[in-house]
Amino acid sequence: MKTDFRPAYIKDFEACWNIIDQARRSMIASGRHQWTNDYPAEHDIKDDINNGNAYVLTVDGEVAVYGAVALNGEPQYDFIDGDWLTTGDYYVIHRFATLPKYQREGFARIFINKVNSLCEVEKVPSIKVDTNFDNLPMINLLSSMGFCICGRINYGNRGMRFAFEKQTIQPQIQ
Repeated sequence: MKTDFRPAYIKDFEACWNIIDQARRSMIASGRHQWTNDYPAEHDIKDDINNGNAYVLTVDGEVAVYGAVALNGEPQYDFIDGDWLTTGDYYVIHRFATLPKYQREGFARIFINKVNSLCEVEKVPSIKVDTNFDNLPMINLLSSMGFCICGRINYGNRGMRFAFEKQTIQPQIQ
């Protein structure tokens, strides 16, 4: 299988929305509380694409994984209940999901590794991600990839989330 990590374009909207909508519906059906009937919405994905923050991993040309990847893109991270590993620039991954037929095949891991490579090239010292306390697949994925739980993020009526960070550039020893 040939994979490709790239920005999402407006022509990819339907495929991206399909992935997010299926993940959203699955979370709601399973009783997980991270995503709701109203979030994420179609306009969130369109905004990601229009702002240049939408990325996809394709498998043999089909959009298999979607994620919003933004530089310093989460204002709530300034108010962590805990301590981040780093200060300064970071990439955040939001609205991250895999098409069901590609789940448990390692494609989410490839996507995150590609974001890690982006950090290394651009000299961005870390990736930050938050996820709901009951999103065990995401918690397990992040933990297995070297992310550390740094605390909690409060999204108000959307609830509290675990805050994860992974350093992508090791600090220089003085």
